Amino acid sequence: MRHGANKKCFAFITVYNGKLIANLKCEPNEADLLRHIYKDVTPGYHMNKDHWNTVVIDGDVSEDELKRMIENSYNLIKPKIRRTLK
Repeated sequence: MRHGANKKCFAFITVYNGKLIANLKCEPNEADLLRHIYKDVTPGYHMNKDHWNTVVIDGDVSEDELKRMIENSYNLIKPKIRRTLK
């Protein structure tokens, strides 16, 4: 899935070993924390392990937490607003 403004990816969704998974971008410290909290959150499969997590959909991550993680991933890649000097 890509952001409409800059076409950068914020989520990769696929089936792996019979499970629906999503790779989501994440801040490195939060990524590590989530991996310790949830057994179904692991370092990003085929991605930069510091900045991406793989999440098993319908695993031990609640729907609300999964939505938060997707929104966070989306916000991390959205274009930065440039300020102009007057």
